Amino acid sequence: MTKVNEIGAVAALNDDANSSEELAMPLEYRTDVTVDELERTPMPYPAELYDGKVVFKMASPEHGMIQLKIGKLIDSYLEEHAIGYVMTETNFRLWPDLMDQSRIPDVAFVRKARMPKNLHRFPVLAPDLAVEVVSPEDNYLAVMNKADEYLDQGTEVVWVVNATRREVLVCTRHGKRSVRDVLTAPELLPGFELPVAKIFEGLPY
Repeated sequence: MTKVNEIGAVAALNDDANSSEELAMPLEYRTDVTVDELERTPMPYPAELYDGKVVFKMASPEHGMIQLKIGKLIDSYLEEHAIGYVMTETNFRLWPDLMDQSRIPDVAFVRKARMPKNLHRFPVLAPDLAVEVVSPEDNYLAVMNKADEYLDQGTEVVWVVNATRREVLVCTRHGKRSVRDVLTAPELLPGFELPVAKIFEGLPY
């Protein structure tokens, strides 16, 4: 083997070693994670994927209570109107062609006709309705950017719930409006009404 070939072989071995070391690292320390890897790897907390980096979702008690309340109220409606499915902490492949991105709405509604048959995989779609609960420690701009991502990929309505202000920002492709009385989504959930005050009912303050 010539000197040049020897150098090339050593470099290739080093590249292989570096790749193996990176793949052996826990997912949360890597920056090249794919949605397929995230999907098949047990994680301690719900985790989204941003540009190949795992980002955990850490909910406060307030966040969890509001999320559960909204999910239960939509689920009660769906028990009488079997038009779709409601879920919490579900990972969605918003961008089918991007393997380094995924998003988890706090609550999501998907019409029955759009729901994939395989319920063991991350849905390759945007939910029809997405709900994001803003916690005090959240970056509000980041939450709004996430709402825009849902809308850009086909979500019809996003509810951004702000407990501090006791309001819900309703976001559609046509604009955004603050709601403090009653939430509705007639195109998605005909007849469904959710008084905003009920979302925060029972919180210990």
